[in-house]
Amino acid sequence: MSTSSDPRPVPALAVTLVSGSDPDACAGLAATLSGVPAAKAQREFELPGATAAEFAVELAEDLVADARTGMTGDLIVVLEAAADVVEVALVLEHALDSQQPRLPIGIREVIAVTTVHEILELLVRPDDTPSSAPPPADFDSPGRLAARLEFASIIVLGDVTDARSPAETGLVRALLARLAPAARMLSLTAVERQWRRSGLLIRSRAHRLGASMGWRQHLAEGAPAVGTREPVGVHVFRDPTPFHPERLLEAITTGLIPDEVGRIVRSRGFVRLATRPDRIGAWSTAGGILDLDPTSMLSWDPDSPIGQEIVFFGLDLDRDALDALLTGCLLEPAELAAGPGAWSGYNDPFPDWAVQHHH
Repeated sequence: MSTSSDPRPVPALAVTLVSGSDPDACAGLAATLSGVPAAKAQREFELPGATAAEFAVELAEDLVADARTGMTGDLIVVLEAAADVVEVALVLEHALDSQQPRLPIGIREVIAVTTVHEILELLVRPDDTPSSAPPPADFDSPGRLAARLEFASIIVLGDVTDARSPAETGLVRALLARLAPAARMLSLTAVERQWRRSGLLIRSRAHRLGASMGWRQHLAEGAPAVGTREPVGVHVFRDPTPFHPERLLEAITTGLIPDEVGRIVRSRGFVRLATRPDRIGAWSTAGGILDLDPTSMLSWDPDSPIGQEIVFFGLDLDRDALDALLTGCLLEPAELAAGPGAWSGYNDPFPDWAVQHHH
């Protein structure tokens, strides 16, 4: 992890987080923005084996020490490709805001560096990759890419002038407009100019970015409807009834496929499993890979979602087929009436949830 500083005198220490799967592209962008060659980065922040939260806290302590010495200006922080930029940004912001007295430090931008090719290969058409093509670096690559994009304030597309067809580029831009409606999409040649024009810090920047993600907006009450002729469709499935886990897994493996419901590029939301009635689950798919993890929300919390709330983004989505498939996974009336005592005996094929506690 490296940083570069812009010496321009400003009344705050403004942090810009840069992430992407190509370390060289990220370092090159940081060098362009900061005016400092990538090979001459000021410092290295390395915490081998640390979690994203631990790293963010350590980075916050370092930045606070800098601010107390009177350091101001723009600081570019390049994250490792495997870093969870969402967690880094949120924990970093919380740690900085918790300082007393509060110092003029904050997150200015969160920049995702990618290409049209990467988005097409990992998210839009993962099943169409030629057998001779190298596989993704790991199964987490599609999910990391999707999270990086939907949380960004600026998305830098590095190959928009290459041989990609206008239709492919247009499809990717339409997808990004759905995933990250508040983000600015820029080419490499335009990013420096636009970045220089947006020098003000925004209070609670990371939390505002989290709230602006496309799936969050579509779950919010009053989210705008999406026309059926849009290049990238959006569908929201809601129901207060818990899922039967065995039927849900069957639907995921045999029903959530292009031939049945259209091509799902990304889906995010919250679910309740009948066999795990005490906690809300986080649903996330990208590139045909599902993550179903626990959240910190308990079922009885007043702010917790009631039942299922999942947003689907995709191509040629069959909304009726999606609703029918997922409705078939819900507990039937007799099962629902049997109560949690009976639910605990259902077969649950999903991995156990290991709940992490951060202090």
